[in-house]
Amino acid sequence: MLLCGWFASNAWAADPSTRDLPLAQDSVPQAERTGLQLTFGGEYRIRAFNVENYFDARSAGGCGTPAGSCDDQERFLDQRFRLTTSVAAGATTGIVTLDFLNTFAGTRAPSSLTGPGGGGTGDDRFGAGGLGGSRNAVGVREVYLRIDTKRGTLFAGRHRIVLGHGIVFDDVADGFTVMVPVRLTTLSLSALNLVDDDAAPLAGDADLYLGHAEWRPNSAHNLSVYAGVLRDSGPALLNGLIYSLVDDNGTPQVTNPDLSPASGTVLLFGMAYDARVGPSTFNFEFDLLRGFIENVPFDAGTQEQVPLSGFNLLASQHVDLGAATVGMTMVYVSGSGPDDFGEVGGGATGVNLTAISPNFVLGNILSNGEHVSDRDGSTLNMGGFRGGINQGGAGLFAIKLSAGGEVRPGVFVDGAVIYAKTVDPVIPTINPADPAFCPAVLPGLPVGPPPNCEVDDRLGWELDLNARWQVDDNLQFSAAAGVLIGDNAFSGLYNNDFTSLDTDPITKLVLRVIYRF
Repeated sequence: MLLCGWFASNAWAADPSTRDLPLAQDSVPQAERTGLQLTFGGEYRIRAFNVENYFDARSAGGCGTPAGSCDDQERFLDQRFRLTTSVAAGATTGIVTLDFLNTFAGTRAPSSLTGPGGGGTGDDRFGAGGLGGSRNAVGVREVYLRIDTKRGTLFAGRHRIVLGHGIVFDDVADGFTVMVPVRLTTLSLSALNLVDDDAAPLAGDADLYLGHAEWRPNSAHNLSVYAGVLRDSGPALLNGLIYSLVDDNGTPQVTNPDLSPASGTVLLFGMAYDARVGPSTFNFEFDLLRGFIENVPFDAGTQEQVPLSGFNLLASQHVDLGAATVGMTMVYVSGSGPDDFGEVGGGATGVNLTAISPNFVLGNILSNGEHVSDRDGSTLNMGGFRGGINQGGAGLFAIKLSAGGEVRPGVFVDGAVIYAKTVDPVIPTINPADPAFCPAVLPGLPVGPPPNCEVDDRLGWELDLNARWQVDDNLQFSAAAGVLIGDNAFSGLYNNDFTSLDTDPITKLVLRVIYRF
């Protein structure tokens, strides 16, 4: 939160109304450095969801697991309360942010929109059974010291790190960050512990080391360049990539849970640029990930090295025309097709890797994980996992056109149209002339495709409408509606029954009340 200004390209996000605002930075003022100052701040929000076909894109048939478990229409309520306490004395400020009622990532299976793990409505945020079975869940989201000196600032403890616009990493992590201003540039170094897992068989740590330079010559321009190394011993974080490895026929190559000899290294390079000149705002980001997992214990008895690679590209332009702001956003994320998804023994050996812990919102449905996460965003790699290391998936190419403005004092309305497709067509869809040749498969498995099947890369069109009433500086009411007119790729990507070439429209309606203090 206090680090949000560090990787400041997040500050001019193309669609700020869809993002979860940094809490601690907004709620914790600069403490006076004399005496003792105690400050409280926080956020309380209530959100009501009504979704249809949201988790599987099919309202009938044998979709889902087990067969026939389609989530046709779901309604559920989500609450979250965060309290930030700041204690300042001298040059040091201690900050603690507690999270009440919210379910942290990893405590329940993600929905099929953000990963292949299954559905769920979110009712277990109030207990395993929902509907009144309340659970008093409290989590420590942030706890760190901020030490300000004449030469720079030290952050020690669990603090928030944002790379660029959150496509690769936007999360809290334990560790240290040093920030040193040098004229118009801020130089930063971070040593972070992402996973500390001492339980067999995945004993080991996952550590992230980052270097960052932010050049801000004036209030209109901001250039961020960052590089990092992820070292994973165990592996504690990269194990999901190992289990995704298959041979040319789609047969898993690693089923032994003892992955102790394997370890991994990932190199990350990125650049983000934001400019706001007159009525025009421009955002750009490029990320490149390269690495490997070594000593992978294949079932054949060999230990091999598996390469990792992927990249992301974001470009957006928004223009304030007075009565309205219009904009266009383009994203491109690498993917894996049916002939190279974690395949071993061929020319396409390797695993697609595009993010470590992402938090990016594209629309109300696409790349939106607010219904299962303490963060609003999700991975841009369609079919990849929501949290932790993001791998696999078919990638994403999307173009978004948006327009909106203040229709009356304090009331804002905006809408968007998104066209999206996967980068690699990994989805087998049925040929109505011969349905027996196209069995249902899990997302991403390289099934061929079999004879008389076809692959598709069309995710479809999304239409969004948002309204927000800013009652005062603290209270906000908002509503968001979205419909995804899904195409064949979307239907197949999320484990449907392939009984037809059609995909049912996916709809989402969210009502929010947010109070910040």
